[in-house]
Amino acid sequence: MPSANRAKSGRLVILARVDTLASAIENSGIWPLAIFLAIYFPLTAFLASRKLMWDDEFYTLYVSRAGSLSEILKPLATGAEQHPPLFLLLVHQIMAVFGPSHLTLRLAAIFGYGLFCICLFFLLRNRTSTLWAMIGMLLPLVAGPAYYYAIEARGYGLMLGFCALALLSWQQAATLEKRFGWLCLLFCALAMAVESHYYGILFLIPLGLGELTRTYLHKRLDALIWLAFCGAAVPLLVFLSTIRHTRQYSAHFWAIPYWSKVLEFYPSFLVTPITIFLFSVLVIVYFIAGLWPAEWRFSLPEERAATSGLPAWEIVTWIGIVAMPLWAMVLAKFVTHGYTERYAISALIGAFLVICHTGFQVAPRIRMLPFTLCVILVLLFGLQGILVYRSQSIALSALVENMKVLAPYTAEPAVISDSAVFHRISFYARREFQRNFAHLCDSAVAVKYLGHDDQSLLDLRPWFPLNTVERARYENEHSEFLTYGTVNEWNWITFFFTAPTYKTSLLARNGTRLLLHIERVAPIPASPQEILHGAAGESLFARMRTSGPSLCEEWFPGDRLCTAVRQKSAATNSYPNYRNPPSR
Repeated sequence: MPSANRAKSGRLVILARVDTLASAIENSGIWPLAIFLAIYFPLTAFLASRKLMWDDEFYTLYVSRAGSLSEILKPLATGAEQHPPLFLLLVHQIMAVFGPSHLTLRLAAIFGYGLFCICLFFLLRNRTSTLWAMIGMLLPLVAGPAYYYAIEARGYGLMLGFCALALLSWQQAATLEKRFGWLCLLFCALAMAVESHYYGILFLIPLGLGELTRTYLHKRLDALIWLAFCGAAVPLLVFLSTIRHTRQYSAHFWAIPYWSKVLEFYPSFLVTPITIFLFSVLVIVYFIAGLWPAEWRFSLPEERAATSGLPAWEIVTWIGIVAMPLWAMVLAKFVTHGYTERYAISALIGAFLVICHTGFQVAPRIRMLPFTLCVILVLLFGLQGILVYRSQSIALSALVENMKVLAPYTAEPAVISDSAVFHRISFYARREFQRNFAHLCDSAVAVKYLGHDDQSLLDLRPWFPLNTVERARYENEHSEFLTYGTVNEWNWITFFFTAPTYKTSLLARNGTRLLLHIERVAPIPASPQEILHGAAGESLFARMRTSGPSLCEEWFPGDRLCTAVRQKSAATNSYPNYRNPPSR
C-alpha cells in the first residue's frame, strides 16, 4: 500500500509540473508563436524543397518567368492562365532575390499559410484562451488536404493568409479606438487576397454581413470600415481587361460547378483520420476532467475575460465564412462557370474558429486539456511531415518508372496523353530524352469525350517549353506513333484513336498506364476544322536546344531535387543514342 501511495503521489507531482508548464504557456503571448514558428517553417520548407511540381505549378513557373508585369500580362491576355498578375509577379521577384528553386517557387504559399495560422491564433486569443488559440493555430497543420496548399506554388495559401488577416483587422478596427493602422491593414489585406486569387472577392460577403449586423446593433454607419472594404475592388478594376479574357474558357471549363459539391467541401477537407482521432481524445478527456484539481482550471485575466465574449456581429461573420462554399458555387453557376473545392478554401478560417471556440465553451475549463491537445498536434504534424515526404518519394519513383518505360522508344514519335506525366517529363528529363514526345490538344474532341476543352496549352506555347501540338496537324505528319497514358476521364486519346481508322497494339504497361502503338489504316474522316488555331507567336519549344541537361537543372541550378531526379533516372540513359527500341 505505501508503494501504491508513493506511485500515486509521483504521478500527481508529474501532472502538477505539466500543469505549471501549461500555465506558463497560457500566460505567455510569445511561447505559442515561438513553438509554431520553430516547427512550421523548417518542416514546411523542407517538404516544399522535396516536392515535385505538378500541372498547375508549372503554369505558375512558366508565366512568372516572363519577368516584368507587362510581360506577365501577355500570357494572361490569352485567358489560359487565370491567376492574378501580381501573385505571379511576386513569385518572380522572390525567385529573383533568393534564386530559383522548388523552395523559392513556393515561398509565397508557405508565408501565406503561416500567416493564416498566426491570424487564427490572435482571432481566438481575443475570444477564448491562449491554449485554445494555440490549438486553432496548430489545427491547420494536421488538416492534410488544407496543409497541402502550404507547399503548392499557387495563390490559395496566400489568399488564406490575407483573408485571415483581413478578418483580424476588421475585428480590431471594430473594437479599438486607435484603429487607423488596422483600417489600412484591412484595405491592403483585402486587396492582396483578391490579388492572390480572384475568388478572394467572396470574403467581402461575410465581412459585409457582419458589418451590416454591427451597424444595425450600434445604430450608426461606420464609413471608414466600409471604405476599407473597397480594397477588394482595386485589383478587379486595375486588371479588368485581363479578367475579361478568361471568359473564353468559361463555356467548357474543366471545373464544372454542381450544387452537390457544396456538401463535399468539409468532408474532403476536415474528415480525416487525424481529426477523428483528435475528436476521440477530446471526448475521453472530457469524461475524466472532473477528477482534476480545481487549481488546474483556467483563470483568465480581467482584461481578457472582458473581451472573451463573442459579439453578435462576429457570430454572423463566422457563419458567413463557413458558408463560403455556397457563395463560391453561386458565383460559379451564374458568372464564372468554374468551381472546385480549393476556390472556397477561405471557408476553413470560419471552420477552425467555430471548432476551437465551441471547444473552449463546451470542454471542461482545465488547462491540461488544451495543453494535451497542443502536444498531440505537434506530434501529429511531425508524423504528417514524414507521410508527406514519403508520398513525395513515391511520386519521384513513379516519375522514374514512367521514364524507364519510355526510354527504349525516345527515337520514335510518341504522344504522352497524361498532362501530369507530360509536364514532369518535359521539365525533369534530359532534352534528348524527351525531344520526340508531344502532347496533343483538340478542343472539339476534348469537349466530346471529357466535357471540357484543352486549348490552354496551345494558347500558351510562346511561353511554355512544351511540345504541344494540334491533333489534326500531328495526324497529318505521322501515320503511326506511340501513345502513353491512362484510360480515364481526363484522357481522350484512347477514346479517339480506335478502329476502323486506327489499329492499336499494346507495347508495355506501367500500372494503369499503357504504352500503345497506333497506326492509321484508313483515311482520316473529313473534318470541318483541321487545325484548331495557331499560337500567338512562335512556340518556345521550337526555339529550345534538343540536347543537354533537363530544364530543372538549367533553371534551378544547384537544386537538390533536380539532382535527385537525374541520379535516379540514370538508368534511362543506358540505351545508346536512344535509337534501338525493342522490336514490336
